[in-house]
Order: sequence, then C-alpha cells, then structure tokens
Amino acid sequence: MYPPHIRELIRRARSARLPATKIQQLTGVAPRSQRRIARQEDFGKMGSSEFRETAAACQETRRPGRPSELPAPCRQQIAALLVEAPRMKGAEVLRRLRSEHGYQAGKNPVYRYLQQVRPTPPPLAPVVRFEGLPGEFAQHDFGALTVTYTDGTTAKLTFYAGRLKYSRALHVCLVENEGTEAFLRGLEAFAEVMGGLPLLNVIDNAKTAVIRRVRDPESGQERIQYNEQFAAFLAAVGVLAEPTAPYAGNQKGSVENLIRFVKEGFLLARRFRDRDDLEAQLTDWLAHVNAERPCAATGIIPAVRLTEEQPYLRPLSWGKDGFGLTFAAVVRRDGQVRCGGFAYSAPAAWIGQTVTVKRHREAVVLHYQGATVRHPRRPENGRYSLLPEHREALFVKPRGAIMAKRQIVLDACPAAAAFFTDLVHRRPQTWRQHDLPLVWTLYEAWGARKLNEALARCVAQGTIGGEYLQAQQLGVAA
Repeated sequence: MYPPHIRELIRRARSARLPATKIQQLTGVAPRSQRRIARQEDFGKMGSSEFRETAAACQETRRPGRPSELPAPCRQQIAALLVEAPRMKGAEVLRRLRSEHGYQAGKNPVYRYLQQVRPTPPPLAPVVRFEGLPGEFAQHDFGALTVTYTDGTTAKLTFYAGRLKYSRALHVCLVENEGTEAFLRGLEAFAEVMGGLPLLNVIDNAKTAVIRRVRDPESGQERIQYNEQFAAFLAAVGVLAEPTAPYAGNQKGSVENLIRFVKEGFLLARRFRDRDDLEAQLTDWLAHVNAERPCAATGIIPAVRLTEEQPYLRPLSWGKDGFGLTFAAVVRRDGQVRCGGFAYSAPAAWIGQTVTVKRHREAVVLHYQGATVRHPRRPENGRYSLLPEHREALFVKPRGAIMAKRQIVLDACPAAAAFFTDLVHRRPQTWRQHDLPLVWTLYEAWGARKLNEALARCVAQGTIGGEYLQAQQLGVAA
C-alpha cells in the first residue's frame, strides 16, 4: 500500500497525461501499479447507489465458500438423531455425522440446518418457590475456592455444604476432593450434626452420585442410575435422593444459593492465618448462623426449627467407624489385598479367594464367610498393613523366613536400609544366623519407632551388628 501523497501525485500526473515512464521516475511506482491505483481512485468516486449495485452484482456472480445446503441423506440422518435425542447438542450431531456416516463438509451447513429443524422452545415458565415440611428436604453440594492466607500463601479448598430446607440448619466441612467417598463423608458429618438425614436429599447430577439418566423412547419415563456406593448409602440410611434435572439448578427450591452463601458469608468475608485458623473460624461461624442469628428467609433461628425437624430425620445406623464403602477383591499369592493404594494382609487360607473389603473412615475390614480381619486404613509404613497373626505364614520356609523378616524391618524402619547395607557387606556369612534374629527379637519387643531410633544411632556411630543393638537394649533396661 502506497502512502496517500504518492497516490495523489500519481493521480495528478495521469490527469496531466504524463507518460508512465516519467511518472515512474518521479514516484518510483511501476506502470502496472499506476493503473491499479487509478482504478481504485475511480471506484472510490462512485456514488453510494452505484456502489451498492456493483456490490450486489458481485455477490450474484460469485459466492465464495462451501455450499450451505446439506444433501438429503445428511438431513435424514440428522432427523433420526433428533428423534433419538431432541436436545442433542450441535457439536455432538456433527461428530456423529463425521464418525458414523462419513460426513466430510464443514460445520456451518449442519448448524444452519439444525436451527431450521429444531422446534421452537416453549416460553419460559415462572420459577416455583416452595418450602419444605419438617424432615422432608435437604440440599447437598460441593464448592471450591482459592483462599489467600495472611502470610500471602494460597490454598485451593474444596468443601461440602448441606442445609435442611425447613429449619435452614447448615453444616459445612472441608474435604479432600469431590469424589464419591468425600461426598458420603460429608453426608455422614451432616447427619451426625443434624441428628439424621431427611426423606429427600436434593443433589446435583455429578458422577459422585448419578452415573447417567436414561429415558425410555416409548414411555418417555426416565430412569436414573446411581453410583453403587451412593445407592448403598441411601439404602442403609433408608432415605431417597432427588437429583435436579440437567440445566435446572432452580429446581432445588429456595436454598439453591447454598454454595454462594458459604463463599460470600464466610470464605470471602474473613481473613485466615492458615488452615487450622480457618477451621476454627468455620466452627464459630456455623454456631452463629445456626444458633444465634435468625434466618433471613424464615425470620427464625435455625436451631429453634431444628428441634421441630429432628423427630422426622433418619439417624445413621452404623457405629463410630462410619459407612463402609464396599469393594470386592481377590487375595493375592502374597496373602494381601489391595485397596485404595495400600495392601492389607489376610489369612493364608484366604489366598485366591474373593473377599469383601469395607473401607471405613479410619479402618479397612476384610470379610469372608463370616470372618473379619481389621486393619488401620493408613498403614504405619505407608505401604501395607501386616498383622502379627499373619506373619507366621511367611516364615514356613527357612530362607523365606529370613528374607521376609528383613523386609518387614526394612519397610517399618527407615534407618534399617543403611544398617543392613553395612551389615551384609561386613558379615556376609553370619548376619543371617547371628544378627538378624537379634534385630527381629528387638523389633517385636520394641516396635518400629524405638527400633528405628536404635538403628539410627548404630549407623551414626558406625557400630553395625546385632550385639550393639543388644547393648543398647541392656542400657535402656538399666
């Protein structure tokens, strides 16, 4: 693009009928470019009506881009897809046309055709606000927010929130994630505070609770498939769930702003030093909104209405362990069952059998033919839980007993790795017969923590051997 003063100089020179070569000497513009600039100048002087006529003529003679009409087979395929799912999104229609029917053209013809054939949506109906009866409804949901502490550090928090509809009693607790177990633990905590769960529990359509919704094409009835663990929880308590319809958050009634209420009323309204301070302030805030301040919707303190509601709530039927998420697992050749990233020992007679694993808040319980085995949920060594009564099965063969005992000590005591490394190289012929039995005896007598301290002292002093550990035992005893 040449600057305006050059274009004006070319226009004047051509008006004075100067030769193209002379104009090129004056402006540096080639003759061909001079003619193009002259045509552009003449086109710009055309009147508005004349310009519109020329533009319309150009549009009639030349339509750039792909044609917008879909072929008849594609229209029939789209019609079949809309019969199957009238609210199917345009992106999904386009994907299925390409993957299942070989459609290769662009997306715009498909979207334009969908606009033509989709039925006109009905006018919006008014939103119905309704109040619940005592013990009838509660709303449960997850929320997430990044909080900045007073020292400048940030943390992303995930929380569960539940609220009874009649009394407006509220409970909030921090959870690790938005998984199924976190949701069930939130429901447990809510029920323990309120005295039980109401008959109907309104939830969102998250995968933590609802796997999918299937509508019968003939009857039009919808069937909801719940998450297995969530369905078992509901059955154990004796209550029902009421998932909201997709894209219909206002179906939750008059407490649908629960998550926003928690964020704006607590998380964004206060400052926190750290997570412990946040949890302490959360306890104070819940006591205030539940037992001191009248609810803006009812004008009554929630704790007052809660006393009317509690006789209609369903209390939890299990004990202090909490609800046990149920899984099936096979006992492996090493006599262990894997669940949740950890391994748990089982009797040798259970090897190869399918057992029921119940994962509680702080414990994992294995069930098989009426017998049970209880483990701490988080093993002390961070990898597996091996009960003392299950060790003997590992000590049947002599060499297996030696290596099994050494491995158990290595897994339980971090300092044992350095101790045994030096021991094996210093006493390659005698550590099995003389040193390991002493180490194992002290492990059973002292436990992992005390033995680890003794091993660490031996490594620091360079005194590697069972007799040095035995000397420490005598010194401690004295």
